[in-house]
Amino acid sequence: MSLRENLLDIMKNYKTEIMKGKFGRDHRMFKLLNYDVKDEIKNSINNENLIVKGSAGQGGWTSCPWIAAYNKEITSTIQEGIYIVYLFSEDMERVYITLNQGCTNLKKKLGKRKATEQMVNTRAKIRGGIDSKDFSVDNSLAVGNKDYEVGSIFYKLYTKNNMPQEQQLITDLKNIITIYDEYYNNIFLGNEKKGSEDMDSSIVHETKDMIEGVKSYIVSRSFVYHYNDLANVYLSLKTKPFAILAGISGTGKSKLVKLFASAVGATSENGQYNIISVKPDWNDSTELFGYKNINDEFVPGKLTEIIFRASIHENINKPYFICLDEMNLARVEYYLSEYLSIIESREFDGYNNIKTDRLFTGEYLAEGNKYANLRIPENIYIIGTVNMDDTTFAFSRKVLDRANTIEFSDVDLDALDFGNEECESINVNNDFFKTSFLTIKDALNSDDEFVRSTNAKVKDINEILEQGNKNFGYRVRDEIVFYMLENKINDLLCEDDAFDFQIMQKILPIITGSEFLIKDILIKLFNYCNTSGKEVTATLEYIKECETELKSDRIKYKKSAKKIVMMLRGYDDGFTSFWA
Repeated sequence: MSLRENLLDIMKNYKTEIMKGKFGRDHRMFKLLNYDVKDEIKNSINNENLIVKGSAGQGGWTSCPWIAAYNKEITSTIQEGIYIVYLFSEDMERVYITLNQGCTNLKKKLGKRKATEQMVNTRAKIRGGIDSKDFSVDNSLAVGNKDYEVGSIFYKLYTKNNMPQEQQLITDLKNIITIYDEYYNNIFLGNEKKGSEDMDSSIVHETKDMIEGVKSYIVSRSFVYHYNDLANVYLSLKTKPFAILAGISGTGKSKLVKLFASAVGATSENGQYNIISVKPDWNDSTELFGYKNINDEFVPGKLTEIIFRASIHENINKPYFICLDEMNLARVEYYLSEYLSIIESREFDGYNNIKTDRLFTGEYLAEGNKYANLRIPENIYIIGTVNMDDTTFAFSRKVLDRANTIEFSDVDLDALDFGNEECESINVNNDFFKTSFLTIKDALNSDDEFVRSTNAKVKDINEILEQGNKNFGYRVRDEIVFYMLENKINDLLCEDDAFDFQIMQKILPIITGSEFLIKDILIKLFNYCNTSGKEVTATLEYIKECETELKSDRIKYKKSAKKIVMMLRGYDDGFTSFWA
């Protein structure tokens, strides 16, 4: 029998035949998988370096049988390493040929969640270093076994009702063997020589290159944003998929969201970039989430429709960006409060997927409604833009504590060198943006020493804020730690620049008022930013002293120190705020 005939035989008969007769080497399906198809594949590839094995289960029938081929220099078992495998879906409607990874031994060593995280990183590295040769890389493989699905690097899908002819099957097999050989020669052998530290540095280099690619793409579209600012946007979204862009009108905040999304392959055309313009009359979440009409029919809101599309299986690994334009034309806590609460329910499941509570209760939407079980998927990123003037509303602590507030107010009118070179977008999957840490325990398990040293700095700042009852809780601390740890892992910014961004974005926005203690807090924060310079005191000349220090090169956290001086000037006029 040919390879095609064998594959179809398994798909058509496996489920019914395993119900008859005992599991064992005398059963037809056992022999078909463990011997017949294996021999057919071995004869087709004629490659002495590859070991071919098939399996219908161990001690009992498996719901997902397989036939694997592996290089004995890479692995001796599909429980670990990289290998080629035909995977049959549980319903026997589909079979995939895939370059995959073993995880059984990895789970024993690292635990399920860490093992899954490493598999995700491994597939991203291999995809970035090898041509896919028209094999799919969209993470949509569906066999009914999460380990196989997460481990898939490249694959092709064959269905029972549309099985390719024998020649095409053989061509696909030879192509994936070529991919496997490239992995062996270009990655596996290279990693053996370089060691794990150099492997990690290649991941770092790849992330830096991505940010540089985003910058080049944006510059080619006649906009200028510095590398540090784009790395900061990336780290903010990586830390938490909700950020606020603030600044004076005309600095291109909304345009930046669109260009950043487009640079990584998320556009209006493919539905991965959407803009929602906030209206001043929004006083609840119906425009975003939806409502029931007079006939008790649910009418989905704009955000619900986007979340639904992003949650579809074939889209879940694509990042979806939503620009919430001029978000403070209405009170944010009125229309976005439910979303902000649900996003706090995020947790990892057993397969490293991020899950939230449902958007709608069972009492509101009954089972059967297509939106009933909808949750916020891990591939949704909301970026709100803000213009602060007398027509807009201030933010509550509930909003500020849950976001990085990124300010774009510096304008360089001399920046006119855009070049003439066209730059293509870089299509990335959601792994690039997906949050790595949801609890402080996750971060401690990753780098205990660094987390504790960062926590000590955060604690020092919180003690300054306590004097005016402006101190923050665990959420702000955790998100600063996550941001700093993501930056260290990816080596995008120097540590002082990264912490400067966090003071600016997580600490200063919550300081507002006219009390004497506000002045004292701001002066102490300025001195914290100026650790090696002259200590400023609350004298009549305190603003002048701060300005003198700003001109020196002794400021450790320059952005934050500059903003604090602006806030002190506001205080001197009677009231201060980050937004003034």
